[in-house]
Amino acid sequence: MYYSSGNYEAFARPKKPAGVDSKHAYIIGTGLAALSSACYLVRDGQMPGDHIHILEKDPVPGGACDGLDIPGLGYVMRGGREMDNHFEVMWDLFRSIPSIETEGVSVLDEYYWLNKEDPNYSLCRATKDLGKDAGLKGKFGLSDKASMEIMKLFFTPDEDLYDKPITDFFDDEVLNSNFWLYWRTMFAFENWHSALEMKLYIKRYIHHIGGLPDFSALRFTRYNQYESMILPMVKYLESHGVEFRYNTKVENVEFAIGGGDGPKREHTGVGQDTIQKIQATSGFFKRNPASTPTKKLAVRIDVSQEGEKSSIDLTENDLVFITNGGCVENSTMGSQNSPAAWNPDLKP
Repeated sequence: MYYSSGNYEAFARPKKPAGVDSKHAYIIGTGLAALSSACYLVRDGQMPGDHIHILEKDPVPGGACDGLDIPGLGYVMRGGREMDNHFEVMWDLFRSIPSIETEGVSVLDEYYWLNKEDPNYSLCRATKDLGKDAGLKGKFGLSDKASMEIMKLFFTPDEDLYDKPITDFFDDEVLNSNFWLYWRTMFAFENWHSALEMKLYIKRYIHHIGGLPDFSALRFTRYNQYESMILPMVKYLESHGVEFRYNTKVENVEFAIGGGDGPKREHTGVGQDTIQKIQATSGFFKRNPASTPTKKLAVRIDVSQEGEKSSIDLTENDLVFITNGGCVENSTMGSQNSPAAWNPDLKP
């Protein structure tokens, strides 16, 4: 699926890429991003399923959407997606993933019907005094000054927001408003979080503004997202012969750097190519300092499977997809009687 307006590109079926039958793909992790890449390799890339190998350190797939019944703790899911009508890539994919509950329909069909018949909204957005309605009445409570602070953040260049907290841009005019209560409880923001992340969320979800006071902007799956999203993708991939290796931790990916100019993209002089070329040459947009014309090639994946170490040798014809970190990487579990342990140490 290309970045274009409308559905012309999205609904066209691509031709089978030359040489795809001789390629292998190695995907690290089984979160939404990893499983989606595998599904697109099968559907659009038309890669043979048995040429796709998914490596997962846990005994179950799903990443943050794993959905576990942990003995002595209960049912736990470390994360979840708040979805809306404008998840274009996700809906493009799920229109092709068969339901595991209803024969002859897609995951998207089920999801669409459910949210038409049972739309999401909250009759009581916030409470106070041990469960009483906070009486916000759907109001944002933003003064002119607060509105200007939000707009100023929206128009601030990204590079001016690096390493700065939200409190550098918002004062009590915003932080004590109903708007901020709606926003931080919907998107899990704290006052000390990244100002850049806040700006990016505003840009991505500005169409949610009208649905903030009652959650009507959101769409949800029938069950938790492991059963409703992860399992259908896994079943789809398994039906095409994709290999899943569970309890397999990737310890390292070794790269060979150098030896040529690497892949180059031809600029056509139109559309997005023109924009990228202007950005790269004008000096107004900073280039990634790590980006060079030098070739960078993954040559080996070191894994540990149930304590036994081994390596997977790669060729120039292989593809490697890495989800480098995740929101729940250092997550710990609490209970009804004890809080989750604070664990700031980065995992190796």
